[in-house]
Amino acid sequence: MTTHNMVLRFALIAGLAVASAAWAINMQLGQILPYVDCQQRARYSATASFIALLLASVGAIMSWRAIGRAGGAGPLTAVSGFVGALSALAALVFIFALSMQGIASLVLSGCER
Repeated sequence: MTTHNMVLRFALIAGLAVASAAWAINMQLGQILPYVDCQQRARYSATASFIALLLASVGAIMSWRAIGRAGGAGPLTAVSGFVGALSALAALVFIFALSMQGIASLVLSGCER
């Protein structure tokens, strides 16, 4: 397996891997950062959500662009294109969730109990 094929295979699943990891980390930060937001009157929760949203978007774009490159690669099959499309579309679900979490952390201050 060449380095090019390994990078291409990672790019095909990047949307699912990166977006789900960004969402999971953001969920954990969403449990911790509201206390800091309330104490310091800052919006760290919103910042973390939008940074995670950017990471998930990069993963989705990587997967979407890798679909076209998978067709030209020899050992990769049509299943690779399906995996890339599925990964990019799954990343869109995580992007939607992250955007809703970011908007919610802008609306709520963290001091509500």
